[in-house]
Amino acid sequence: MPAITSAGAGSGIDLESVISSSVAAKKAQIQQPIITKQNSTQITLSGIGQLKSSITSYTDILDKLSKPGAFNKRAINITQDKDNPVLKAESKSGGSNGQYNITVNKLATSSRQEGVFASSTTPLITQDGQLTFKAGDKEFKVNVKAGDTLQSIRKSINGNGDNFGLSANIVNTADGKAKLIIDSGVSGDGKDLAISGNTAELALFSTGAAGSVMSQTQAAGSAEILVDGNTLKSDTNVFDDNIQDLKLTVLRVSDTDSNGDRKSNKLDITTDKSAIQEMVQQFVDGYNALQDKMGALGKRNTIAGGVRQDDGGALAGDSSTRSISSFMANTVTRPSGTSTTYGTIFEVGIKMDNKGKLSLDKEKFGEAVDKNFDQVVALFGGENGLAGTMSKGLKEYTKSGGILAQRTDTLNSELRSLNQKQANSNEQLVKYEASLRAQYGSLDALIVKMNNSASSLNTLQVKNQ
Repeated sequence: MPAITSAGAGSGIDLESVISSSVAAKKAQIQQPIITKQNSTQITLSGIGQLKSSITSYTDILDKLSKPGAFNKRAINITQDKDNPVLKAESKSGGSNGQYNITVNKLATSSRQEGVFASSTTPLITQDGQLTFKAGDKEFKVNVKAGDTLQSIRKSINGNGDNFGLSANIVNTADGKAKLIIDSGVSGDGKDLAISGNTAELALFSTGAAGSVMSQTQAAGSAEILVDGNTLKSDTNVFDDNIQDLKLTVLRVSDTDSNGDRKSNKLDITTDKSAIQEMVQQFVDGYNALQDKMGALGKRNTIAGGVRQDDGGALAGDSSTRSISSFMANTVTRPSGTSTTYGTIFEVGIKMDNKGKLSLDKEKFGEAVDKNFDQVVALFGGENGLAGTMSKGLKEYTKSGGILAQRTDTLNSELRSLNQKQANSNEQLVKYEASLRAQYGSLDALIVKMNNSASSLNTLQVKNQ
């Protein structure tokens, strides 16, 4: 008898389909609840991830608003030619409003030495030596070797690792000679470049030495400005904190009037209301965006025509979104403990509609800034202001070991358990199929045997007729 390779092959009955249907029914019975729970858990995990990301985006905004000096925004206006400015100014954290008349008398200059040599390629040195370059408190040394030319010496100067910013260049003149130009790169009164050599040959480069070809063509000098008649100096063209919390950079000397006197440029520093409004608008927009996201994540499935629609959010029915939304609403409505003038943000132009959305009345907010700038800042800014308080509270949900992290750990644990249950159910299905095949294999063999017996009887009957 040929070997039976599939259920029902002997009897001709399609027992393979019976086994497949039975296994599929058993699989649906034991695995579908597991798969449904796995999918649900994965969706919830995704929702928690989206929620954490949205909270982090908002706390990033809040952290900027709560930094010291974050609301100390200043608008700066300088009366000068915009296409050819005399100076630029930057208000630093802690800066205050003010007006100044500024005249730029001098720009800072670096020291420059020049010398003319017969050639840039002819060897100048017959013995090793060393050149020293000094400007102010900066100094570096360059080794010179026998056979060096002006070009090789220039290369050694510019490529020296201790070079403090000095530059050496060669200009080939019309008469075939080479002019060496050395700029110290160091500005400030009394910081002229000094060059010295430790051999007689290197006296060519030494400033002030007999036989030196180098001469000073520009002295080092400090920048000088007049601020309301007061003379201020700086080694560079930057005046940093010469006026408290103000950084000035001078770009050119001031223009002169018909008498040849230098004209002053008016610097006006005022509160930058538009920048402050923009920061508060970021607070409002971030608040609304997070509330919208939580609303979408927590939305429950709707019923249409008696049929449940699969249009709910990833965290439908989850308490996390309701808890966070409630915290945020309570925080913005809670009386302030940092401002002595304003009880809540709703007194300075913030509004909340019946859906819990915030909006900013810029006109009313601007009036509050004009009247009580410090108190508006106290309301929103600082570690204990609204932005700082909101950020600290929200981070309790997103921090490592926080509420959402614990929720994520629980969900991942559930997934591992479900995966194990699915693995166990797969083993159970294998055993179930093996059992069915054994049962139906016996039935198939029995039917074959019965068919063979019936065939034999039929043959005997035919022979006896």
